[in-house]
Amino acid sequence: MLLPLRWCGRSRCAGWTVRLAGAAVLSVLGWAPPADAAPEESVLQAAYVLNFAKFTEWPPTGQPGKSGAMQLCQFGARDELAQALRALEGRSLQGVPVQWRRVSRVDEVRGCHVLFIAEAGLPLGPLGGLPVLTVSDLPDFVQQGGVIGLVRQSGRLRFEVNRGVAQAAGLRLSADLLSLAMRVVEGPARREGGL
Repeated sequence: MLLPLRWCGRSRCAGWTVRLAGAAVLSVLGWAPPADAAPEESVLQAAYVLNFAKFTEWPPTGQPGKSGAMQLCQFGARDELAQALRALEGRSLQGVPVQWRRVSRVDEVRGCHVLFIAEAGLPLGPLGGLPVLTVSDLPDFVQQGGVIGLVRQSGRLRFEVNRGVAQAAGLRLSADLLSLAMRVVEGPARREGGL
């Protein structure tokens, strides 16, 4: 039963809206959690990643159509996230199917359009010349040279953007995406060193 918005109030329903959106993404992707589990954080993160890619434009040499697929890569062994990202495989995004793969070294990142960094240990400096949309939930990710950082704020999943890093990578983030960010940093290009 749907309740009118005035019944639950905007702030009280916000959490439910996020949960319902996550559940909708799960059902569309054909993935169902165990009966006793709520939609997981990893599924919400995967939905965010999918939308980040929808609102990103790659330079002509790095466009997903050139390679025939949107390469969605993951650095770090986080099984729940891998399962959620793999569930996106085959979906059409910017006119090409999504393909998922795990990377374990910086030299394997070439060809990735989106790279979710699930754990520390990957140096961002060498990615500076590659058109890769880097996303992570690691603390201070955008300050350390990442493009989009997922953060929890007041129990809600939000994101911040480092537009300087995106521009240095040749990526163009839509105004709609930037307007939804909780913070946009005009930071420098990717730093040497790892996360």
